[in-house]
This record gives sequence, structure tokens and C-alpha cells, in this order.
Amino acid sequence: MAIFKKNKKEETKKVSTQEDNELKDEISKAYDEIMSGNKEEKAEEQPQQAPKDDIAFENEVFKSKVKAFKQERNQQNLIAVLKMLSGRKFLLPSVCNVEDPFEKLENGNVRLKEGTVFNPAFLTSSDKKVFLPIFTDEESMVQKSPSGVLLKLNFEQCVTVVYDEKNPVEAVVINPFTENMIIGIDLLKMVFKEKKKEEK
Repeated sequence: MAIFKKNKKEETKKVSTQEDNELKDEISKAYDEIMSGNKEEKAEEQPQQAPKDDIAFENEVFKSKVKAFKQERNQQNLIAVLKMLSGRKFLLPSVCNVEDPFEKLENGNVRLKEGTVFNPAFLTSSDKKVFLPIFTDEESMVQKSPSGVLLKLNFEQCVTVVYDEKNPVEAVVINPFTENMIIGIDLLKMVFKEKKKEEK
């Protein structure tokens, strides 16, 4: 697997095992509360697709919720973040199976070369843990995508990447170079299963 490495200055952001376990417990309890909540109220809260002009504003709102939770880790702030995850689009750095994925056509346009495949890139921490970095916007990235191409996936699609046993990923990390919110694989598996149950 290719690795999307952090800048050296970011290596100081080490993951605390105890803090991560506490976070998993808090998120699990909070998500259970959301799942057992009023169905009608929940349906009303489902976000509609926002116009492009509103996406930047919504990203700032979401980041403010994440920052609030990072500053004060309580259930109320956690639920506020979780409620905004479903269906939300994120940008993911990618790696490519070829060094130069594009070819120029005679009319001046470019296209992907046949057989080109892009996959999400991963981050590795100083203690060798592997994370799937997802970003709310390009401004939250301090490095360019290794392939030069950004993938755009909703949160549920990000979960399936982590859930794939072929990928050595332990958690999703939202905006790792700024807000740096980690959601572990155990919770992500639970969230993914709950979503599938709701769709039946």
C-alpha cells in the first residue's frame, strides 16, 4: 500500500491509545442515542443537497462542530458532529497505479490512460498506526495528493474503505493537519451496519 506521509512538523501529533479508547466509548454511546431517537425528528434533520455557494459555509459549520468537540469532549458536542457526517462529502488524497495517468489528445484535451486506477492514500503515525485521511476542503490540506488527483466520497463510502479487510486502516481521521478528529474502526463498522439496517 502506498503511504501519504505527514510533514515532519505534524509528527508531534501522536495518537494516545487511552484517549482513542475513551473517544470510541463516547462515540459509541452517542451514536446509540442517535439511533434510538425519534425517527420522525431524525427524518426532518436529513440535509438536502446544498447549492455550491453554500458548501463552503456548511464546511465551516461542520469544522466548528468538530473544534467544539475537541475543546470540550462531551456527549452533546459529539452528537452534533455525528449528525452531520451522514452523506457529507469529503476529499481524499489518492495514489495511482501508473506514474503518469493522463494522456493528451490531438484536440488539446486530456484523458485517463486505459487501465488507470486511483485509490485512497493512507497516513501512518509515528507508532505505525494507519489512518484514512479525509478532508472537508482543500484549504485543510497542507500537502498535495500524491497522484495529483483528489477523490470525492461521502462518509459512508469512506467507511467502506476502512471496512475493507484488504486495507490496513485502523481509523478515519478528519482534517488530520488541523482539527485532527479520529474515529476508530470499531465504531465505523458499527455505523456502517446501522446504516444498512436503516435502508432495509
